Amino acid sequence: MAHRRDGSPGRGSVHPQTPPLRRATAIGPTIAPPDCRRCPTLAANRHRVVGGYGAVPAEVMFVGEAPGRHGADLTGVPFTRDRSGRRLQAILIRLGLSLEDDPAVERPRLRRSYLTNVVRCNPPGNRRPTASETTACLPYLLEEIAHVRPRILVPVGLLASRALLRWLGLPTGRMRDLHARPIPVPPGVGPDGLQFVLPLRHPSRASNAELDRFAQALSALLLSNRAN
Repeated sequence: MAHRRDGSPGRGSVHPQTPPLRRATAIGPTIAPPDCRRCPTLAANRHRVVGGYGAVPAEVMFVGEAPGRHGADLTGVPFTRDRSGRRLQAILIRLGLSLEDDPAVERPRLRRSYLTNVVRCNPPGNRRPTASETTACLPYLLEEIAHVRPRILVPVGLLASRALLRWLGLPTGRMRDLHARPIPVPPGVGPDGLQFVLPLRHPSRASNAELDRFAQALSALLLSNRAN
């Protein structure tokens, strides 16, 4: 399902109605209302609705699948407290996308980067979000992408990778084939300024070597932009 630069759907595509941008916080916009009840099972299970945070606009936007039960569901900040969050924050520090020295900081100050999730609530048992839950939350994510205006989108994990690639009308595949592979976004597709999708295997499953390969790929994209 291809989308034009203005964010409108291409011919024959179905685009969910995008809600208005919600209130802003100190670390970034909260796109979903804190009392959202679109998914009753998630609303009954979550500690909180978790919005994104970081620099706006941002050169790089990371999109996970959902807040972690032992991380963002407790802190309210995506990719914090749990092991996956610390591993991702370490990459941000390495690439100069964070102003912190410690990946365990729970309200990190980011530069040129923004972190969020496809789904805003933690699913029961920390399971993967269902297709209906992903669809219900997708309008919030699309509004967030339009607000952040990234040049590089980094979907974290298979669910986020498939959701974003399908939204852009780009081919999907297995995570082992998508991981750390820069996918050019054709002119006229997606929001204005978006140039690449760079999928990342979920940090809870990725090896150190895979994370290093991703960091090198993202570093190359960042450097190429500065050279231009």
